[in-house]
Amino acid sequence: MLLREMRRLGLPAKAEKDIYFTVWQPPSAKWFLAAADYGQANGSDLALCQVILVVDPGGHIQALRKVPFQKTNADKPTVTTWFPMGIADVDGDGQLEIILEGDAYEDHWLEVDKIQGGSFRKVFSGLGYYL
Repeated sequence: MLLREMRRLGLPAKAEKDIYFTVWQPPSAKWFLAAADYGQANGSDLALCQVILVVDPGGHIQALRKVPFQKTNADKPTVTTWFPMGIADVDGDGQLEIILEGDAYEDHWLEVDKIQGGSFRKVFSGLGYYL
């Protein structure tokens, strides 16, 4: 499912061997988080593509974050990338939230998203830093 979504986002077939996959399933959740990340530097060029999905018990897929395949400057990228950092009950309501790191040129932050009513709702964005 991750590879299929990355193909939809424009990832070339020859890049498939260089994808890094992450799957997290919290013990108390009925869903799991699946992420695929492609990044290839060649001199000052950086090609990248990302997708982060949530899959429920019925196999329904919801995209949390997508970064279409693109090339950017490796030293000064013009795109925001996302990395799963954890799954926890951040706000103490008994529901698990997804913690992501947002990364843009000289700007980094944490973001927390809650699954609510079949969609995602941002509950926190901050604690960032920049260079």
